Amino acid sequence: MPVLPVDGADIYYEVHGNGPPMLMLSGTACDGAFWLPHQVPEFSRDHSVIILDQRGMGKTVTRNDDYATSRLATDAAEVVKQVGLGPAIVVGHSMGGRVAQLVALDHPATVKALILASSGAGYKSRGGIPPRICLGIIKQGYQSYIREHNIDIGFSKAFVKEHPERVEQCISYLLRVLPSIDVYIAHVNSRQWHDTTARLKDIRVPCLVTVGDDEVHGLSDTTHVASAEILAKSIPGAIFKVVRGGGHFYHFSHPEEIHRLMREFISSLPKEKSLARQSAT
Repeated sequence: MPVLPVDGADIYYEVHGNGPPMLMLSGTACDGAFWLPHQVPEFSRDHSVIILDQRGMGKTVTRNDDYATSRLATDAAEVVKQVGLGPAIVVGHSMGGRVAQLVALDHPATVKALILASSGAGYKSRGGIPPRICLGIIKQGYQSYIREHNIDIGFSKAFVKEHPERVEQCISYLLRVLPSIDVYIAHVNSRQWHDTTARLKDIRVPCLVTVGDDEVHGLSDTTHVASAEILAKSIPGAIFKVVRGGGHFYHFSHPEEIHRLMREFISSLPKEKSLARQSAT
């Protein structure tokens, strides 16, 4: 099991498949296994897909309280360097997309292209834990809040009604990997303080921005749709695509559609020779 020591943490990561590197960064309170049901099998057919457990999550051992997105971006860049296959296509979902932006901005030599899924650059009211999150956890309890909140933002009402088993698959995963409440709050706080708004113009790699058309509600002062639109308008040359019928977890609910959009984008990238990986991890 590969582990990379980086400034107060042992970052656990896996590499699946062979080919050009693709790094996948999960959202708030998700470990690298978020990508295993659908995206790893799809893209490991022709890429070396790198997944990792961010600080506080999964099999990564964390020895300090630094969960800033800049810290997580450095971790991710170091893993790309460790794998040694050259610049990666960096895919980031939600908070993972915020981390991905900083990988591209602060560690540009590790990034070939960006795919930012239902992410954003900042919030109108920067910093602190949204009161609705605190009240939800107090009133409902931690796990019950996580369940209801993620069903609400993750899937359209029609999808919940028509595919309850698919919804339960995703929610069961989220609850299974749920970190301690202090780590969860630390990740949310890091997300709320993140702000790359003024720096988006400096991203110089090809970028695909995606969002589900049902992502027009939630607990923050800016919806995922509005946040994604800001990214697409502010990053030079960014491509903007909407997943029809998709909530926040369209990687679970609509994998065929998001895979199609990702592959169309990847096929448009300049072709470069990549280093061959010697053996699968």
